[in-house]
Amino acid sequence: MRRVRRTVLFVTYGGGHAAMAAPVIRALASYPIRTETLALTLAGPYFKRQGLPYKGFKDFLLPEDTEALDWGKKLAALHHHPETGIGEEEAIAYLGLSYRDLVTRLGEQEAARLWEEKGRNAFFPLSMLERVIDRAKPDMVVTTNSPRGEYAAQIAASKRGIPTLAMVDLFGLFNFYRIEADYVAVISPIVIDNMRRDTGLREGQKFLITGNPAFDPAFDCRGPVDHAWRRRFFPALPDHAKALLWIDDSGYVDKATGLLHVRGAEEIADNLDILADAARRNDGYLLIRPHPSQQRAPFDAWMRKTAHPHVMLAGEAPLYPLLNACDAVATFSSTVGCEALLTGRPVIQLGYYPGEFNMRLGDWGVARWAETPERLPEAVRQSFSGNMPEDMQARIAAMFPQEKAAPKIAKAIDDILYGREPSGVHAY
Repeated sequence: MRRVRRTVLFVTYGGGHAAMAAPVIRALASYPIRTETLALTLAGPYFKRQGLPYKGFKDFLLPEDTEALDWGKKLAALHHHPETGIGEEEAIAYLGLSYRDLVTRLGEQEAARLWEEKGRNAFFPLSMLERVIDRAKPDMVVTTNSPRGEYAAQIAASKRGIPTLAMVDLFGLFNFYRIEADYVAVISPIVIDNMRRDTGLREGQKFLITGNPAFDPAFDCRGPVDHAWRRRFFPALPDHAKALLWIDDSGYVDKATGLLHVRGAEEIADNLDILADAARRNDGYLLIRPHPSQQRAPFDAWMRKTAHPHVMLAGEAPLYPLLNACDAVATFSSTVGCEALLTGRPVIQLGYYPGEFNMRLGDWGVARWAETPERLPEAVRQSFSGNMPEDMQARIAAMFPQEKAAPKIAKAIDDILYGREPSGVHAY
């Protein structure tokens, strides 16, 4: 019997979380399911680059939104940056409609105070997500775990009895709100316990252990070190040499103050000195990948000052082939540590990180844990040996699904839409 075609509304915010939604949308193309996407802020430019259709707040404007647009124009004049790829019309609509929602719920005085204190973090555009859902009339709403618009979408859909699914990117720590979705797709079983301790679980919530769809390309870059690719991108790096890839973090949440601390040039240089020395002691090379949000000047200055012949910058190389071209990966607390594990690369986590960890790969036994700078050279030696302990391999296999996430999430969406319970559900 032919099935009635159903509609799924994806609501996503920011480029990183849009990268989780896009593979699932593509996987749903093989199902008799129609998808619509509300792509907020940097998610819009991401979907545009991917060639996927999307809508923004500007596509849901009404004639009575003139006051909201007046607010939006004032806010955009100060806070819109065209170089992000977000169009001015969308920036005005997003800022104005979100601010109007804040005024409607809290009053002008409190809205102004919260905007002054928190900026866009004060937004919770529930009225706009209700408008979007009422117009799109979806049979299901899918989000990630970003705050503001995605959280509002979960609440608005639940009010209307529409099933919801949220995809969690990492390990369920330091969330801004409790995820309210009916179904939650997570990267690992450990996420469920973390979420329970962090913000709590909603009664009746169901969890699916799927992995993160944004990490799916890692599975295509498994295998031995790709020396041919390495020769093309790093011709000065000998084939026989071992390569340690450093994945930097832009900053951290200070344990003492709870505030975000952006790492400065001196901190960056001190850490690079330690890493370069650890690689040199093991007759290895150090490849450095700055965080995308970091300025390159501190790294260039350090390179000029130290002139290490066994150190190279790798910030322009594509991530997954780069992971496949290295013998080991080191990081403080970057998500790339997870992606490296999925490619089969040994990971070293620097335990002398001064900030709060949102993942503890070393504590969980899936990465080598260098508690101090003095212990880093030995961790590098062990990682360069190519012998990952069997118990570590077993923990990695148990913690992370060993196949792509997007097809599993697409199948779960199809099951939910047509009245079937997805396989592998953990109910709470």
